[in-house]
Amino acid sequence: MIFEESMENIDEIRNQLALERLNADFIFYLDNNEISSLVDLFTHDAQYSHGARVTNGHKELQVLFGKRLKGEARVSRHLQTGLRINFSSENEAIGQSVCLTFAGNGTPPFQGADPLLIADFEDEYQRDENGIWKINSRRIHRIFESPGSQPYGTSKAG
Repeated sequence: MIFEESMENIDEIRNQLALERLNADFIFYLDNNEISSLVDLFTHDAQYSHGARVTNGHKELQVLFGKRLKGEARVSRHLQTGLRINFSSENEAIGQSVCLTFAGNGTPPFQGADPLLIADFEDEYQRDENGIWKINSRRIHRIFESPGSQPYGTSKAG
């Protein structure tokens, strides 16, 4: 009995670490414009919403994140913290975290660093047929924003 309980704890720790890595990979791929790797972090039918903008599935995500590569050079850095994960089943989990975003047009180094946005992330995760955790839903709720800040893919980049 003790062995079974300890194995369950090990599985929970593995899943927790896998979801922490999933979130770290999201930030890394986003900030480094690794669009294909970024999109692969989502389930094929994922929903990604930021304000009124709702993006569904890999094709729409590819278009949305691909916009980062067009136009003027844009640099961003996202800092994510406070990740809380609740497992609803062996293959499903819900996560909440806070993300702080800095962004600028041009090339670094930039002078000054005011936050562009502080947002809450509400996530739903699913484990795929290969046992890999993916983002099935990410809802971004803007809490603090700099003047004129808009969700990425709308009139101003965010």
